Amino acid sequence: MNAALPPLVQESGVPFDVFIQSLTEQLDKAQAAMALKARVAKLPLTFAVKDISLDLRAFVQMVDDDVYVRPAGPGDSEASTIRLALTTITRSMVEENAVDFKAEEPQFSLREALQGRMSDEDQRRLERIGVRTVEQLTELRKTAGADVVARLARMPVNRLQQALLNAAAPRVTQVEPAPPGGSAGARVHLQAPGLRAGRIPFVRAAGQDVPVVEAHDGRLVLAPHAMQLGVDAEIDFGDGEVAHVPLTQGRIGRWAGEAKAEGIA
Repeated sequence: MNAALPPLVQESGVPFDVFIQSLTEQLDKAQAAMALKARVAKLPLTFAVKDISLDLRAFVQMVDDDVYVRPAGPGDSEASTIRLALTTITRSMVEENAVDFKAEEPQFSLREALQGRMSDEDQRRLERIGVRTVEQLTELRKTAGADVVARLARMPVNRLQQALLNAAAPRVTQVEPAPPGGSAGARVHLQAPGLRAGRIPFVRAAGQDVPVVEAHDGRLVLAPHAMQLGVDAEIDFGDGEVAHVPLTQGRIGRWAGEAKAEGIA
């Protein structure tokens, strides 16, 4: 092992995903070079790499939930053999099977939505089963039982249930101020994963009803009076599900039990 390499690399090697990415990146460079050669030299026929097979002798170990590989040196008879077979896929195949990295509002990241109640370890456990966003966690709440998801993520059921509950709380995504001189008032937009199809929730703030302009697809648009802006609102979704959320940009709601425990209601 090269002594110029960092001590961690000398001892543990490199993360397996970094190794794969580096390998495929070099193959991409080779493909780009062949394409350039064909265009510049006007060759009617050239060569391409379709499949590659590698037998890599290496030591494999876990470092903080990551798989590391360290290539074996001369005389390392106890190293494992990793067989890699690389083949080609199209761009559409990559896009179809890749993670959707659609950006979320920073204030509504998974960590923020769970209000600091999720540890780094729990977040990694959810990511390992494909849950990276609030929307994905909310979808799990609708389609799978908490006990099943907890077994897959290897999380305690009570912590997962709390995470699912917090992720379903309403959150204010936008506050549109009333236009100057217009007849329309302000509009408050909320994401409301707890909203059931065909139901219009009952909303109150500052002792008065808050008009609901829209309620569909997990989203709410409210038309509060001027005195209700910034005030804590109570949203009754029905079936005993009541949440509290201040009508302020970027605020995340809490369910009634939590709100009372913190003196909000």
